[in-house]
Formats: sequence, structure tokens, C-alpha cells
Amino acid sequence: MSTIPCWIISLNPDGDGPQTLSRELAAQDINHSFFPAVDGRQGTPPLQGRECIDERLALLRHGKILSNSQIGCYLAHYRALQKAWDDGLERVCIMEDDIGLEDHFGAALKAIATLPDDVEMLRLMALRIRRRKVLGSLDSGMHTLVRPERGWCGTQGYVVNRRGMKKILDAGCRIFEPIDKFYDHFWEYDLRQFGIEPHVIYEIEHPSSIQKRPAQKLRIPLLLRLLAPFHKAAFSRSRHRYLKGHADEFYPAEVPTKRMGRTKRMK
Repeated sequence: MSTIPCWIISLNPDGDGPQTLSRELAAQDINHSFFPAVDGRQGTPPLQGRECIDERLALLRHGKILSNSQIGCYLAHYRALQKAWDDGLERVCIMEDDIGLEDHFGAALKAIATLPDDVEMLRLMALRIRRRKVLGSLDSGMHTLVRPERGWCGTQGYVVNRRGMKKILDAGCRIFEPIDKFYDHFWEYDLRQFGIEPHVIYEIEHPSSIQKRPAQKLRIPLLLRLLAPFHKAAFSRSRHRYLKGHADEFYPAEVPTKRMGRTKRMK
């Protein structure tokens, strides 16, 4: 049995896609359960605890605010990690319900459970091909641990340890961008993020029950329009400072020489 529990975020756990994923996990003897998604289709989901929406920062950084469905998706991931933290879990694997498993997923998950604490988040697939530093082999060489210099995009599946949970929960209570963008901007809250190659999950074509409608464009106040270029420049500088300050962790980096997964949207 896998030592890392897998939680499948889904609005409809009885649907064909979620049930297929559940059967695949069971076939690899992996402990798993469903975690309720947050439905934003009928309006802005009610917030809990420290959660707050920062529309000003959303407009300043992205020129638009999140749709209710994007807020719901964000909250589902955030609350899954909050529950994992509250339950005292050392690691948890969060999955969306529109993925499939590769044959060696279970073996890779067992190897991930033995990684040191400084591997705070490990993304199991990517939507973007990025330069990365190759760090070493996992599970007898079937897979490789890598450190991308930029975010891999997407929240289809990832493992977070307890240190990573704390950083995400503290920094992520203020909501101003989609959850995958928040993870991609790991340097802003010093989240030590890694990846695995080849990918151990892949996105499949049936629609997820986690609705992800586009963000809403609004008329941006003049002051925010004037400040936006300065904010963008400061944001870029902060990333470059972080990479320079942690150069030995990210470099030498290179683009993969072959495709690392089956996801059709990966580019």
C-alpha cells in the first residue's frame, strides 16, 4: 500500500472519469479518497477562515479578476491542503479528476515518500516544457527528479509535504490569481518545488468536473494602470534575484531532449 494518501478533487465522484481514476489507483494498491470540489458555477463561493480575495492585486498583476469557477478551483486545492495539515499528514498527493496514471505511478509514489524534507512540492506532470536541472534518479532509475527554473503550469497532480503545506497555506490565503499560477510563482514564498520525469500522470480529454472558466476582464482604474508596469518589473526582478541567490539549486539547466509525457496540451 502506498505511504502517501491520494486525494481526488471532484464535484462528481460517481462520474465515469473519477471512477476510472479510482479503479486505476486501486489496481496499483494506492490509498485514495475523494475530496469535495468547491462549486463556483452559481456565484462566488463563501470564504472560510483566513481566505480573502484581493481584486486590486489581481487587476494590478493580471489586468482581470478571477471568475467564480477559478475561485472555486483555488479553494478546493487550498482546502485540501488545509485538511491535510489539520490531519497531521506528512505528505499528501492532490489530484484532479481528469487524469490517467502511468503504469509505474505506484512505484514512483513510494520513492517520492522517501525524499528529504527540502522537496516540499513535486509536480507529477507539466503543461509547459521548461529548462530544468537534473538531480538524480528515483525508483531504481525509472524516473528522474528535476528542478525546473520556472513553473510547470497546471494542477492535475502533485505531492506536497508538511513544510510545503505550511508555506502554501500562509501565502495562499490571499487569492488573486489561479491556483496553478500561484504554484508557478513559487519563489515569492520560497516553496521548494520539483518535478518528475517521465511524468507519472497525464491529462485525458474528458472534461474535469472542476470548472475553470476564464477570468473576468474589468475596466482597470487609472492608478492601477499606471502602477502595473512598475509592479511587473519588480515581479520579474524578484524572480531573477531568487534564481541568482539559489543558482546552485537550479543550474546548470537545460530543456529536455525528448517529450516527457502523454498530455496533448503540453508545449
